[in-house]
Amino acid sequence: MAKVLRTSRTIAITMESLMATAGDIVCYDPGGTFSRASLDDYDHWPVRKDLFRQNYKAWDEKGWRPSAAEAQLLENGCRPYYKAAGIWARRLRRGTVVQSLESPQPVLIPPGRWLCIGSQGEPYHMNDDKFRARYLVPEESTTERLYWRLINGLSGLRYASNGSADE
Repeated sequence: MAKVLRTSRTIAITMESLMATAGDIVCYDPGGTFSRASLDDYDHWPVRKDLFRQNYKAWDEKGWRPSAAEAQLLENGCRPYYKAAGIWARRLRRGTVVQSLESPQPVLIPPGRWLCIGSQGEPYHMNDDKFRARYLVPEESTTERLYWRLINGLSGLRYASNGSADE
């Protein structure tokens, strides 16, 4: 679900704050069936309008009926879209500094998150659960699953002791 941002604002996401300017598109993840108290309670992120135009298409599934969450977003001016363009992605095996287009400063991304590069070279990141919910991902081997469980446990301890939590 997405709508045009009328005024510039800062949008706080899990690990950083992103700058969005008037005319950018804000994408909202309905995240299930239940509506929220406010639009800001939905997982949301800004996308530059030129990148949105290149990468997203209007949702056109016949017979689609919105959930309560989707209906609330529709009532608040959002429209359904889906990301139609592919991306390059790699799951990080060690912490990596990333400078996204919307972030005013680079951010240290912990191991286990996905570094994504969009169609125009724009970098962004997301946690494993959200990545797997949004994109087609090859099946992991048993060794890879064990590796990521270990890394997630260690990075959770390391980043929690530094005062910055990961999803």
